[in-house]
Amino acid sequence: MADELRVHVYPTDCDIVGHVNHATFLRMLERARWHALERKMSHREFLDSGLFAIVRHVEISYESEALPGDDLVIRTGLASIGNTSFNVQQEVRNTRNDIVCQAKIVYVAVGKDRRPIRVPDDWRAMFSPWTDK
Repeated sequence: MADELRVHVYPTDCDIVGHVNHATFLRMLERARWHALERKMSHREFLDSGLFAIVRHVEISYESEALPGDDLVIRTGLASIGNTSFNVQQEVRNTRNDIVCQAKIVYVAVGKDRRPIRVPDDWRAMFSPWTDK
């Protein structure tokens, strides 16, 4: 089952139009991915490995607004794994259960020389599997 992070929307999270904007959603989604990762591996352990996951592609679809005072639930899970890449899926819902945002992120595993490597075995379990609710 995918990992979840609850986020409260404050006025400082919003743009001049009064809703959460694209850049803030990117930050929230990244925070949710780190939240999911830290359940399996600390940031220090990740850095000490000398291996990295580089974002190759991001696809985001915005379905409805998020406004000040909203509480959001961000689900994060592993959608698929290839040889050198893996796909993480995320979904943001408000407390009314409306889908606010959906994202797909493609990562490439790279070694110390910054060249693609096979996704390490322990990374294959870093994210919980994505499941549709």
